[in-house]
Amino acid sequence: MTDESGPKGDPVPASDGHRAVFLSYASQDAEVAASICNTLRDAGIEVWFDQNELRGGAAWDAAIRRQIKACALFVPIISGNSRARVEGYFRLEWKLAVDRSHLMAAEKPFLLPVVIDGTSEGDARVPDKFHEFQWTWLRGGEAPRAFVERVTHLLTLGEDLPAGATGSVGTARHGGPAYATSEAARRAGWPTGAAAQRPAPGKSAAPEKSIAVLPFVDMSQHKDQEYFTDGLTEELIGLLTRVPELRVPARTSCFYFKGKPATIAEIAQALNVAHVLEGSVRKSGNTVRITVQLIRVETGYHLWSQTYDRTLVDIFKVQDEIAASVVQSLSATLLSAPPPGRTTSPDSDAYQLYLRGHFHWNRRSPEEFRKAIRFFEQAIALDPNYALAFTGLADCYSLLPIYDRMAKATETMPQAKTAILRALAIDDNLSEAHASLGLILEIFDFDWIGAERQYQRAVELSPNSPVPHQWYGELLVNTGRFDEGLAEGRHAVELDPLSPVANLALAIQLNSAHRYTEAIEQLQKTLELGRTFADTNYFLFEAYANKGMYPEAVAAYARQKALDGVPASAVAAFQDAFAKDSWPGFLKARIQSLEAQGQAGQAVADELASLYARAGDADRALAWLEKSYADRSARLTHLKVNARYDNLRDDPRFADLLRRVGLA
Repeated sequence: MTDESGPKGDPVPASDGHRAVFLSYASQDAEVAASICNTLRDAGIEVWFDQNELRGGAAWDAAIRRQIKACALFVPIISGNSRARVEGYFRLEWKLAVDRSHLMAAEKPFLLPVVIDGTSEGDARVPDKFHEFQWTWLRGGEAPRAFVERVTHLLTLGEDLPAGATGSVGTARHGGPAYATSEAARRAGWPTGAAAQRPAPGKSAAPEKSIAVLPFVDMSQHKDQEYFTDGLTEELIGLLTRVPELRVPARTSCFYFKGKPATIAEIAQALNVAHVLEGSVRKSGNTVRITVQLIRVETGYHLWSQTYDRTLVDIFKVQDEIAASVVQSLSATLLSAPPPGRTTSPDSDAYQLYLRGHFHWNRRSPEEFRKAIRFFEQAIALDPNYALAFTGLADCYSLLPIYDRMAKATETMPQAKTAILRALAIDDNLSEAHASLGLILEIFDFDWIGAERQYQRAVELSPNSPVPHQWYGELLVNTGRFDEGLAEGRHAVELDPLSPVANLALAIQLNSAHRYTEAIEQLQKTLELGRTFADTNYFLFEAYANKGMYPEAVAAYARQKALDGVPASAVAAFQDAFAKDSWPGFLKARIQSLEAQGQAGQAVADELASLYARAGDADRALAWLEKSYADRSARLTHLKVNARYDNLRDDPRFADLLRRVGLA
């Protein structure tokens, strides 16, 4: 709106600011700011921006303050020019915007920092508050469609807040989308009421043969049965997923709304389903009451509801009854076949232990994996023929080296393989077990042919399960079959659209397939889902670096390291190195820092190998890659395709490593 010399033109807004964007910039950036302004205005967005002659004065200053107090979104334009100005009117605007933000809930979307050149976050000279939000880089003021859509989305988030409310979905750096109001659609940017029940412009209505199973509510006296209610919900999702004609969003997407008081219409629109199944569980001792209702979203009418009073011995029978009733209620005109019957039912007590283990496994951390292992082992002790418990045990051991930097794949993966082979010996028709074996064969044995067969079998047994498609897609991309792999990765996201893991996996596949612009867009989308935030920033670093966008790469790397707990002084050191000596300086600083950690775990070896490779030091890169090979690092699966290793491709030692990893 203004430059450092003072305000320009008449700032009196054309509206009350309900959906207005305020642009704040240094005068040297007026042309670029005007370009951004015009792009937003062409999209129908109101922008408070003026370039008339200087007027100044108290009235003008008061008008600027009113605008900043009234606007819906404040966009500070950051550049080398703004950094160079230690004094200026735009800095007052920034202060006023920050002051207003302190009156808002932390999740309220208001500040949207935009960088128009190579200025890094650590060197930008901006208020500390700006660093709490995800920055946007628009080189030269070129605003792509994704930026316009993001601005539109953020404006929509705040427009329907009830009087007195301050919360909505934000882009808070500490965790992606966060929620603070009782209106989930407003938090997530989805319309409410009748608008939510109508398809958005350009978007088709939800398919009739579709249903979302929402997390059942724990109504037990002590509210200590979350593991049981979550497990029951997952079982029903699994049973309904096995109906070939029925579209059922996967667990992660359905559980995205857990604890968030969204309306049925809002959830259905987000998941693109025509029906919703919800319920509650009241468990006391060995008895359980399950109340279930099936809702037609378009009308809000209940198609069917039922209450079941059972003992835990009958729990599997109840699950089958519920799934069959759902299919029956959707009528023969929609679905021609009931869900396949259950082949076996485990011991009731073992099932309780399995649910506890699966509950901790879903929390995805080294500590939670170890808790899960104990419960799975107890379940197996009670029921030695419990195939799913063996599968859960295998998955814990498989993922431990990925989540725990000190865990060794050479120790955990043999345990995983023993468990999964036992699961398949018990039940060879278990899709989850075939997928798990495929993962072990791929990332530990480097048996690509065997892994592909297992993934194909898993998809055949459960075509609507997203995980086999995701893992199969990764294998196809890593072996150079990009189009086939990306099709599988995209299908996994279609099946589980709100899953941060599935979305991140697709982004990694796009990066490996050298589609860097698409990868960056997908990673930005993943950031909004709120999980794997540090990991997502690391892969943003990879994609930016592969595309040669080094300032953006270093900024993403700094965010990832800060989120991983790296001391601020260390983060500042490599940012300073980049500012002084550009990309080579950054690589040198990071290598020296990591080398100083010595034998700090497999993650350090992997990272050093990639940094040395980017720096063109083949000898040291290959030395660290040999350590990764000895430790059976999962990152080696990307050797054939990822651009981080391009400087090594003509080296015979690298060719030999590719051969040993099965990727020659």
